[in-house]
Parts: sequence; structure tokens; C-alpha cells
Amino acid sequence: MRSKSRTLPAAASPLPFLDSERSPELIAALSTTAAPHVAGAILRTFPTGFYIGVAANPWGERILPVMGAGALQLPTGLQVPELTQHHLGELRTGMPATIILSIHAGRPTVRHVETGDLKCRAVRMWRPRRIDPTTRQSHLQLSASTAASARTINCVRGQLRPGRLDLHSRSLSLVHALESRRQQEVDRCLHELLGYGPGSTPSGDDALCGISLALRFAGSSDAHSDQRVLLAQRLSAIALEQRTTALSASLLRASLEGYCIPEAERAIAEAARLIHEPEPSLRNLNVLLSEADRIGHHSGHDLLTGALAVLAPAAESAQVSPLEGSPYADDC
Repeated sequence: MRSKSRTLPAAASPLPFLDSERSPELIAALSTTAAPHVAGAILRTFPTGFYIGVAANPWGERILPVMGAGALQLPTGLQVPELTQHHLGELRTGMPATIILSIHAGRPTVRHVETGDLKCRAVRMWRPRRIDPTTRQSHLQLSASTAASARTINCVRGQLRPGRLDLHSRSLSLVHALESRRQQEVDRCLHELLGYGPGSTPSGDDALCGISLALRFAGSSDAHSDQRVLLAQRLSAIALEQRTTALSASLLRASLEGYCIPEAERAIAEAARLIHEPEPSLRNLNVLLSEADRIGHHSGHDLLTGALAVLAPAAESAQVSPLEGSPYADDC
């Protein structure tokens, strides 16, 4: 028996669902109606939510995460606290879905979602977690600190389990290219990371998010600001949906503006604090690894691998444990 239709209250992200700069023709077409409808389909369901995909050709697929109470709070998603496994049990991959948008100042945001008997209406906005580059992390002295020892950094890095063992070297190559401002080298390093690895958010993309977020976390110095601008310019020149998954592309764009899940912000802050301690404690290391584990099977470890390439002083970053990423790395 089909369940009775019910509308669940939701909270919409302020981040635009469709990019007005990359798809101006589509935005113009949607703007001809007061409540533009976009047709999509369910891409995937999971115990705490589901993804809706929308074809925005030729700009690639866009994805809307619909998140229940226990889901990772992706910065581009629709929060639906009352979404339960009962609702999710009636959804199937491929089921048609409709997204109703509101457009203000050219920024399309989600107002209503319908699929099957499930309806979710945005009754308020929610504020995704954002790393603010104007807030100096002075207590860590990130921009000029030499307090972290090579052993400390290797200890942290050696406990990480990235999806690809060469992820640190690829991340470090990109950070060095950004530091030198060699645009051609930056492009080469980006293409070595984009879409690299399996999963809905490949390891290379997660590391890229970590690099982007760590550059913001590291402070508002001219050097970090220049690196952030260069990274954003070169990534924006790439049709991300043609290189990686729709979900990963949306998270990459969000990270360039500092938006991320709370677990990512806490993990980066904890990593910076830990590697600048003269003697890292096992308890603090466990806190860091716990935050990383909350992000996904290896996505949190991939993100931290990228972040460490930024947060660790360059001279010490070059000293990589030969057992990097191995469960047999020396204990702290």
C-alpha cells in the first residue's frame, strides 16, 4: 500500500543549486516563471538521506543532497530533520524527482522537493559551516611556525589511511606549485588529483578540498591569499563535472569559498593544533583520527592528507615516512 503523501519541513542552503556564471542560459530560462521547476531523478539512497541528480547539459550534472538528521551536513544540501528510514524505504534509484527553485539576484536556491509520495518544503535557511580566512589563527602561528618536528608530522601522517598511498606526494606537488605561482605546473598537478581514486568523492578531490580549506584556515597572509586565488582561478577554468563526480564537483566549489561539513573544519583545526605541539599526545591524535573517521571510509583521511601539505612547514613536509599511510608506521 502506498503511504499518504506528507510534506516535511526543510532548511535550504544559501549556496546556489545551479551556477549562474556557468549556466546563464539555463538560469535565464528558469527565470521566466515565478517558481521554476527542474526535473531530476534519485541517484542514490542511503540510511540517512538521498541524492537527486539534475542534468544541466552542457554544463554537466548537478546534485542535490537531501539530508536527514543523522547525515553528514553537506554545505550544498537540503536539511530535512524529520526524514526517516520509513520515508527512505519508499524511494528507489531512478525514481523521478522535481526540484522547485526560487531565484533571487541570479542565485537559484531550493524551495521544494517532490519524489513519489515524499514532499519536502524549505521553511527556512540554514548556515553551512565556513572557514573564514580573515580570522587569524594566531595562537597556532601557522604562517611562520617552526615548532612542529618532522617526527610529529610523520607521526600524524603515518596514522592516516588515504585511499591512495601517493596522495601526499601529489598534494605536496600542488602546494609547491601554488607557492611558486607556476600556472602550468598548477594545472598539471590539478589534473593529477581531479577524479583520482574511486568513490562518489574520489581521494584526489577530497585532498583538493583539504588543500583549499587549509589555505583559508592558515590565515589571511598575502601568500596564502595569493595561493587561494590561484587555486580558485585554475579550478574554475575546468569543467569539473567532466573530470569527476557531480557530488565531488559541488563540494570542490563549496570548499573554494570555505564551506565544508563541521567534521572537516574540526579535523583541520585539530591537525594544525597537533602538529604544532612539541610532544603530541596519543589522546589528541585519537581525537584527530576520530574526526577523520566521521567523514567517511577514507574521505576524511584523504582530506587531512591534503590539508597537511599546507599546514606543515615546507621543510618538514618534505620529510615523508617511508611507511606513509601504512598501518605499520611507527607509533607516536
